[in-house]
Amino acid sequence: MLSEQELQSIGEAIDRLNIVPMANWTILKGLPIGKLYDAAREKAGEPLHLHAAKKIEKAVKPGDTAIVTTGFVVYGAERGETDGPTGAAAIARAIDLGLKATPVLVTEEVLTGVVGATCQAAGLNIYSKLEEAKAKPHRIIVQGYPTDPREGEKLATKMLDEINPSAIISVERPSRNEKGVYHSGGGYDISRTAAKIDYLIDEARSRGILTVGIGDLGNELGMGYIKDAVKQYVPGATECKCPCKGGIASDVATDVCIVATVSNWGGYGLAACLAAIVGEPDVYHDMLTEKLMLRACAQAGGIDSVSGLSRPAADGVGEDLTSYLVEFLRHIINVKLRESMFTRDYKRVVK
Repeated sequence: MLSEQELQSIGEAIDRLNIVPMANWTILKGLPIGKLYDAAREKAGEPLHLHAAKKIEKAVKPGDTAIVTTGFVVYGAERGETDGPTGAAAIARAIDLGLKATPVLVTEEVLTGVVGATCQAAGLNIYSKLEEAKAKPHRIIVQGYPTDPREGEKLATKMLDEINPSAIISVERPSRNEKGVYHSGGGYDISRTAAKIDYLIDEARSRGILTVGIGDLGNELGMGYIKDAVKQYVPGATECKCPCKGGIASDVATDVCIVATVSNWGGYGLAACLAAIVGEPDVYHDMLTEKLMLRACAQAGGIDSVSGLSRPAADGVGEDLTSYLVEFLRHIINVKLRESMFTRDYKRVVK
């Protein structure tokens, strides 16, 4: 196993790679992703992806369940975006392979097909019943969640009672603002199409269940963790384009928050850190699996929110670049794991 110093080194490298400004919001619209990262890093006190991974590894034990939630219906298109599902699938895969726990993926009812196809491309087998899934290898449950606020609030208690998760991780999900309205990145009201999974986070936190949020702008579930920074640096954070005029900034905080240039990348970095912690590099997916996931997501109806096209890209970043990013992350964890193994073997021979 890697030492704490080695893990910190991995965490630093992953964090730095994942906030390189290469996507739509950071290049075309000048979002200072580094400022949001700095705010979250100051609160966490260590690399964000590693901070989240350590807490998840501590909370989620073999045989447990963990909820991963994603899904963002694009304003005007009525289709789910490709940013979110592949990051969530990578995390679910790491929970299954690395932590020996059962992932349950929760999303909008209309997105279960898109998310399910992405998870299958990651190598996971979909089952409908939790008890059945727990007895199967490399399994996942995919469940829908209501968009009606009253139904969402009611289901939160029931779902947590039935699933009994040790952690909930959210990747690229819309979040209510201070006025209870959900917004697109452009500031439009998307409350009608957003599943009210905020209530699941609220109830989980009241029960002491670990919650993790991953976002790239500030309107995502969990980004209330750094609400002041979002309001200071993000366009439209304090005044949106809908009648509420409350801005897009999330009002829902999670216990831990990961900021990345693209939310999917935050999911990849988290999965990579889990692989490093358990000492198994293949817990993290490779570039071929990345391409399969993105293609499956698009073929099932997911769209790139920047171009509006149903193509294997997320936030305008295509499959080639993201697959290379995946390999960079694999290289980071592999180098340290190989170095650590070589050092220990060398010391053993010398003795």
